[in-house]
Amino acid sequence: MLRSLPRPEFECHVIVPADPPLRPEFEAAGVRVHVVPMRRISRSHRAREWIEYALAWPVTVVRLAALLHRLDVDVVHTNSFHSWYAWAAAVLVRRPHVWHGREIVVQSGAALALERFLIPHFSARVLSMSHAIADQLDGVEVTVVYETPDPAEFHPSRAGRFRARVGIADDLPLIGTAGRVDTWKGFDVLLEAFGRVRAARQDVQLVVAGGPVRGKEQVFEHLAGVAGATPGAHWLGGRDDVADLLADLDLFVLPSTEPEPYGLVLVEALMSGAVVVATDAGGPREILDAAAPGSGRLVPIRDPAALADAIVAELDELPGTSPARRAARSPRRDPEPERFAAIFRAVVAAARTKTRGTER
Repeated sequence: MLRSLPRPEFECHVIVPADPPLRPEFEAAGVRVHVVPMRRISRSHRAREWIEYALAWPVTVVRLAALLHRLDVDVVHTNSFHSWYAWAAAVLVRRPHVWHGREIVVQSGAALALERFLIPHFSARVLSMSHAIADQLDGVEVTVVYETPDPAEFHPSRAGRFRARVGIADDLPLIGTAGRVDTWKGFDVLLEAFGRVRAARQDVQLVVAGGPVRGKEQVFEHLAGVAGATPGAHWLGGRDDVADLLADLDLFVLPSTEPEPYGLVLVEALMSGAVVVATDAGGPREILDAAAPGSGRLVPIRDPAALADAIVAELDELPGTSPARRAARSPRRDPEPERFAAIFRAVVAAARTKTRGTER
């Protein structure tokens, strides 16, 4: 989103609770980063942690408001339904607030109920990454904006680089996935399904790329052990060459066991020319509906047998693999048009018109 906003028309600031790993990328995009400590909400919180959150909340809101006032912002954007600070800070500085949904709330009915109240009452505009997200907000006007990867970065022409780095032969069928390792991402289901795939196709290789979500390091280590004992599986950990990885896949798998809010990595894989198999929950159906025909299939969640059958069926339809074949593939999904600049211009213009009307 930030990269799509034209400079110098837009001066962009990001406020985060701790120094972000993406600071170099933010700064390369001309974005200024500000750190304001903020507590997270969590289903695992106990009474003491919720009390601490409640006591710290007004202090954090005032700090945010002071920073927004100093920066003289025109619009405040909250990048998650689960961030409950910026709407209040925007009220204090009298600036329009855009609330942007990036999650499907399955963990807490109480959190969703509160967000269903706050979002329409304290937003000039509500955005979401997908209709699957928007459908949670009954009766709220939501603008769905599909985000798009950079087509120059995610493209089939990058094929032929990744396999040499990790020692996988260029002529072997390769399936893979990429994403942060969490309990609901379904990597355990994929590893079980891959054992079934290898029973049908001994030549198939699997790569799994991604580091652990904070607090899920034990899950990561357990799955790394399972992968290490699975013939043909390569557990790679975090990578900085995901675009090359996707271009060298024959098939990408998104095995999530809870609804995906959208599934941007699925779009990246399609734009890289790979066919895909994904679980049918949340955003993947929307993604495949907009992809080229024959680009993949959906399977039920938590069903390793169905996942394996779909993978084998897709691999059996492929004509073989080589760097030249993969590089010659066409992207299976077109980039989305950029819409964020127009949305923010309209929000600011409406706020200024409203302000002039109240001053008369």
